[in-house]
Amino acid sequence: MEEYPEEGEFVIGTIVEIHPYGVTVRLDEYEKKGMIPIREISSGWVKNIRTHVKMGQKIVAKVMKVEPSKRYISLSLRRVSEQQKKRTIKQHKQEKKGRKLLEYFAEKNNIPMNEIIEKIQKPLIEEYEYLFEAFEDALLNGKDVFRGKIPDEYIDDLYDLICSTFEIQKVEIKATLAIECYEPNGVEVIKEALKTDNPDIEIRLLGSPKYSVRIKSPDYKTAEAMLEEYSEKVSKYMHDHDGKVEFMRVKK
Repeated sequence: MEEYPEEGEFVIGTIVEIHPYGVTVRLDEYEKKGMIPIREISSGWVKNIRTHVKMGQKIVAKVMKVEPSKRYISLSLRRVSEQQKKRTIKQHKQEKKGRKLLEYFAEKNNIPMNEIIEKIQKPLIEEYEYLFEAFEDALLNGKDVFRGKIPDEYIDDLYDLICSTFEIQKVEIKATLAIECYEPNGVEVIKEALKTDNPDIEIRLLGSPKYSVRIKSPDYKTAEAMLEEYSEKVSKYMHDHDGKVEFMRVKK
């Protein structure tokens, strides 16, 4: 069965034909062509389509309609935000890197690539949709995430290769806090209150009584939880030592 993109999916392609009524795009991942009607080129009026697109141009498009029986894929350029474009390109690069890793794994262990595809690539894509998501899960939670998904004899070597190839991409959130203490040893109390053993939490003095808090984490949900836990710890400690603290979340 031929593989087609799903409606609503963002895809990367190359413009191979330009017509007065739209452009033809060769999709990188599906070995198929899609069409962007002129009305989906730009949100504004398109007088001359060639002022908006060029032959050979690499684009990110949104899949609007798929009709496999007609081998038809309708795409949109104007419905792709800058953020979605960046995310899709990053995802594409990570997936390409993941496939290269499996090719190297096959060569390194003298295993036919078709066997790697059947026993590793396909099972992981069925479970995670994208290879890099499977590799990221292993980086975050250990090699046991592969148990029951791929043959045990591949797990150790594959995990070691993933760890030496990929890094966990972290997000960052920031906050500032104003902290005061009215006890005689107030400076020491504040130092103790701000202390943390978490290497992903960075505290810097901005100028008394203000400090900056920077937290890094694999995702925003975890980062926000870390910030909440840290702020509660500092607030409780200062409350118990005749002090006060005010946290202010810094928005991007």
